[in-house]
Amino acid sequence: MTVTAILPLPADLDQRPEAMFTPVVGVSPLSRIIEGLCPRAEVVVATAWELMPSVRSALQDRAGKAVAAQVFSPKLVAAEPAAGRAQCVAAALAEIDGDAPVLLHDVEWPVVPPTLVDRISAALAGGAAAAWPTLPVTDSVKAVDAAGTVTATVDRALLRSVQYPRGYAARTLKTLLAEDSDGTFDDLALALSAGLRPTLVEGDADAVTVELPRDSDYLSAVLQSVQNPPGR
Repeated sequence: MTVTAILPLPADLDQRPEAMFTPVVGVSPLSRIIEGLCPRAEVVVATAWELMPSVRSALQDRAGKAVAAQVFSPKLVAAEPAAGRAQCVAAALAEIDGDAPVLLHDVEWPVVPPTLVDRISAALAGGAAAAWPTLPVTDSVKAVDAAGTVTATVDRALLRSVQYPRGYAARTLKTLLAEDSDGTFDDLALALSAGLRPTLVEGDADAVTVELPRDSDYLSAVLQSVQNPPGR
């Protein structure tokens, strides 16, 4: 089964290029995501037209290098100028034949554990229309009223955090895309609004979301922990 991974890079990223291009532990988040995906998937990077020169330049030093026996060779697709997330996803889907399984990723999730990709892909291969990686919520969560007064403790057993990448059958992703009205393409909200019942797969604590450059030190610590786990 061939899986295609989509990484949308909308125009608003141009206001904070650190999110893609600034190296952390020697590799930019953009390259790190692609290196995490390419051994398991064909990668399509769909970027707003005006970002394409910067993206191509940022990836040039990695092009052609072997990553886990696969060549670092993402397909770059230019969406329209000033494209939002929805337009970038649409441009990527136009490059995908038939109803291939798709992994939708996000540039703010720079760590892509290979076993996580495997679990999502396996769920799609088993017929899931959508497969989301989740983790139990471990923080104490409180319900509050309009005045901000705590009214109850929420049962954490009923809560999950949802990570990236998220898996979809291509036809499901296209259906959700048609329902997007503001260009942000919040796939999770659209899926729930459409009544979709995704298959939940075990997430990975190493798959963290960051806002760069603010979280550079945190991301560096996570990456060094992944590369040098305790007891090695």
